[in-house]
Amino acid sequence: MRVVLFAAISFISLAAPAFAQQPDSARKQSLVMEFRRLTGADRVDIGINLSTDDVKNSMTELVEKDPDLTGTQKQALRKDVAEGYSRVDKVAKDFFANKDQLNKISEELIFKLYDNTYSEAELAEAIAFYKTSTGRKTAAFLPTLSAAAQKEFVSIVVPQLQALVQPVNELETAKLKKKIAEIKSKK
Repeated sequence: MRVVLFAAISFISLAAPAFAQQPDSARKQSLVMEFRRLTGADRVDIGINLSTDDVKNSMTELVEKDPDLTGTQKQALRKDVAEGYSRVDKVAKDFFANKDQLNKISEELIFKLYDNTYSEAELAEAIAFYKTSTGRKTAAFLPTLSAAAQKEFVSIVVPQLQALVQPVNELETAKLKKKIAEIKSKK
């Protein structure tokens, strides 16, 4: 009887935190989604530029750099390399074609980033702010900041750079034209 009672108490003490975390996690997930919606961060586009060319190059190198293979053997193995690479490439393309799987991974990692950065109280505060007119204005402004800063930076820096480069360019172009003329006159 003591063993059963001890087991029951142990189970409850170990299970209670897990059960308690589920509503918190669901609440936090809901807060994260609302925060993302208010800030426009619900439209996160995660992309990856991945190529399997290194696999192809590695397989090709394995054949081409083998000193014990003859030219004829290498030629025959090139077909195996192409076929093997094709299978590897298909697996990679199939993985990236599974949008549901990629979206699930994306959402999980985004939630994890928010979860690690904000407490529920902080999310609630941020949501309250972004529901105000200043918060909505901030949410609209922030995504445009980088492009606006880039445009202004270019409008200031390009004329300054042109003013510095133009005299040097003219001098170097004149030197080059003189050299070309000298080469032509020696013919």
